[in-house]
Amino acid sequence: MNKSSILSVLAIGGILALTGCAGTQNSSEPKVAKINTITFTPPKQVKWKQIKNQQKDGYILAEWIPQESADNDSALVRILYNRSVSDKSATDFLSSAIQPMKQRCGDIAISPFKGGSVYKHQANAEVLCSQLSQTPFGTASYWSVFSDGVANHLVMSEVKLPPSKKAGLVTPKNEAEKKWAQNAAKLAMLMEQFNQGVRVCNAKKECQ
Repeated sequence: MNKSSILSVLAIGGILALTGCAGTQNSSEPKVAKINTITFTPPKQVKWKQIKNQQKDGYILAEWIPQESADNDSALVRILYNRSVSDKSATDFLSSAIQPMKQRCGDIAISPFKGGSVYKHQANAEVLCSQLSQTPFGTASYWSVFSDGVANHLVMSEVKLPPSKKAGLVTPKNEAEKKWAQNAAKLAMLMEQFNQGVRVCNAKKECQ
């Protein structure tokens, strides 16, 4: 997503996050094979709270939203982590995870982005949605999947945007939407950087 394009249009008109790791990113071929933990640092510009932490039989679903938000519906931004027991490749799992978005969005744009991790089996995508069906907003989301043949680990961050006809091209209709779009553009840049900072770690706490 070209975040500057949003501003140009305006001008014209938990336990997962805090795992300690020893970095090994200078290696071109990752030493980590099996994934023991996922580590990430949510943007400090936002104060976060965890609203979901489900764990059962190797399945994990955790979610974070800003502290001032009452729930997921009112949150402008959110972070989701999902671990699913599956032998799917990272690319195949990412494709299946994004598939429902294709059916719900009026217009959608999907493009890969380069992750910061050097772990071999990963897939990353930016997904721009003009407007989600039955909602008054569109989204900019960043998806990162890591697969070790035992499970798929998905980290997804999402920012709500004013609704539009074209994915990624926001033309505010009033001052409220203009302020919303400006804030969302800043958040989108933060969340893309956040996803690029995701690392996977083995049992020895060696992370890539």
